[in-house]
Amino acid sequence: MSQGDLVVLPRRSRQLALGRIAGSFNFDPDAAPGLQHTRSVEWLRTDLNRNAVQQDLLDSMGSLLTIFELRRYDAANRVAALLDNGTDPGPGDTAPDSPTFATSVKLLEAAVDAPADAPLTITVRNLLKAWGATRRSSTVVAQIEADLGEKGLTAAPPITAVGFDSQVALLRVGAEPGPDQPLLTAGDVPDEAAEQAPLTYRIAHVASADCQVVSVRPEDTLRQAITKMVFHDFSQLPVLDGDARLRGAITWESIGRARMSGNSLSLSDVVVQPLDIHSQAELLGWIPQIHKHGYAFIRDDRHKITGIVTTADLTDQFGARVEPFVLLEELEQRLRRLLNQALERGTLTLDAIRSRLLPHRQKRVQAADDLTLGEYSYVLEPQEHWGALKWDADQGLVLAALRTCAAFRNKLMHFSPDPIPDEELSPVRGLLAVLRSLDPIA
Repeated sequence: MSQGDLVVLPRRSRQLALGRIAGSFNFDPDAAPGLQHTRSVEWLRTDLNRNAVQQDLLDSMGSLLTIFELRRYDAANRVAALLDNGTDPGPGDTAPDSPTFATSVKLLEAAVDAPADAPLTITVRNLLKAWGATRRSSTVVAQIEADLGEKGLTAAPPITAVGFDSQVALLRVGAEPGPDQPLLTAGDVPDEAAEQAPLTYRIAHVASADCQVVSVRPEDTLRQAITKMVFHDFSQLPVLDGDARLRGAITWESIGRARMSGNSLSLSDVVVQPLDIHSQAELLGWIPQIHKHGYAFIRDDRHKITGIVTTADLTDQFGARVEPFVLLEELEQRLRRLLNQALERGTLTLDAIRSRLLPHRQKRVQAADDLTLGEYSYVLEPQEHWGALKWDADQGLVLAALRTCAAFRNKLMHFSPDPIPDEELSPVRGLLAVLRSLDPIA
């Protein structure tokens, strides 16, 4: 560091202090250990609210080290702007590409080999792929964090605290820099509060929040805008400037209202101020506003529009979230019904069912309704049990599907904001189709 450099100090009051280094290095042998190496600082601002700082830069201010350098995300210019006017202008127009790795071993090797001042950055999606996962279940997250920890690495911000396509940095932790070790400058290790942040369902988890947006520019004609809306069957279009920042929106409603004046219209005459939401905002808190407006444009940390969420998107999103639970509930209800039919016919007995269960479960099962989904494959495995059902279906295929569905249900109960891949839901739909055929009246 040099005299004149900017300094940021996160305070216990959750505010930030900003200043400049005002003196050269000084060593005080009489000071307490850890306080002997000093530089004087001229504090110019001591009460900056953390809310004034965008999340990427705020995360960068939470390193495990006492002193570190901020380099990423155009930090120096942004800190200077915060000092001058209390406003964070954002990280500029450059965004890192996210690499992909065939295995977690390859990813860990690359992360360890990366320079301390240029750590490997990767999207949560690609990070999960390296571990062969598609969703952030608690088991997967624990495994990734354990593997990173074995290599002396940590993900910052935590992989459960950001969107599916957000970047995390894989940083080295646990060691102060020595004379032959470069200073750890990434500084993106979040503070304690950030690490304990709960996993929240965010706007970014809606698929349409991150998609290519069809738009018009302020200098375009109204005719161009209307043609685009008809061509794409859209009800609204954002008006974006050359930096992809929102300048308004046009809708069929705004066009209709403006035309009631009877005057000749230009694009600017029909532009209205739309609802725009940060991609990391909590989704549930914004649903009433999205419902009221019918749509909302989604922006990133640089205030660029990344997508649009409509009421139809919310319907699709929550329909996709609910579908697995509805299918599994019907699946279990049909299995119970078919087993109860066998019990009523006397071709299968409750004692025979209990004989296939673990000892601590045998007394608890008083009817077929008490079975868990995972227990059905054990109950139906003996040939005499299968024959008692009088099912005209292949036993091996049905039992395999039952085990797959039970594993899927257990994974589903861990809950995750990430979308469920269709290939994971297919066995549930398939087995349900078989059960519907075996008992078509229900």
